Amino acid sequence: MMGCIKMKKSFSASAVHVRLTGYKIDEDRARKGYVPVLVGQEKTMMERILLPTKLIDHPDVVALLELSAKEYGYRQQGLLQIPYDADCFKKMIENISRERQS
Repeated sequence: MMGCIKMKKSFSASAVHVRLTGYKIDEDRARKGYVPVLVGQEKTMMERILLPTKLIDHPDVVALLELSAKEYGYRQQGLLQIPYDADCFKKMIENISRERQS
């Protein structure tokens, strides 16, 4: 694919950004209008979810972003991590989307 970063065989896998900018670059790109976030209560069990950008200003989403800042700080590297149950997060996003459509 044109424009992809070619990884050398001697890369260091110790940095998270290697995985995000390496071989799986297409999987880590979000569609236009969405922000990819990692949601989960355990770092080993986090799920990548696409958050619609139009929902970022909703009070519930803002509260979770503030929780994320308290938990992980403002200098997170890689995808934004939200310490919340992934299934509950998906249901919340669906409910907010339905509210905004009506």
